[in-house]
Amino acid sequence: MPITEICKPSALRDAVGNVYIRQQMSDKCIRSVPASAMAGYEDLSDFQRGVIVGAGEMRHSITEVAMKFRFASTTISRVYREYRVSGKTSNFRHRCDRKKTLKELDH
Repeated sequence: MPITEICKPSALRDAVGNVYIRQQMSDKCIRSVPASAMAGYEDLSDFQRGVIVGAGEMRHSITEVAMKFRFASTTISRVYREYRVSGKTSNFRHRCDRKKTLKELDH
C-alpha cells in the first residue's frame, strides 16, 4: 500500500509527539502508524539492555518494564531471555559486516 500522507501530531488526536504516517486505500484511511515503526527498529544501547536485565533481575514483570521504559514487551522478553540463556547483555549486531578478505587482512 502506498503512503499517501504524512501527518503532523496536531492533525491526529492520538499522536503524542510523533509524526504519523497514514496509509489510504481509495478515500478511506485504513491505518495510521508512527513513522518510527515504518522506519524499522533501532538497536538498543548497552545501557538500555542493562536496565532491562536489571529490572528483570529485580523480579519486575515484563509488562511493567515495557510500560515504564516504553519498549515493546517482546523486546523486553527477548533481551531478558538472551541474558538468562547466554549471560549476554551487549549487542553484537555491529559485527555483522562483510568479512575481510585475506588481502585486506594483510594490510
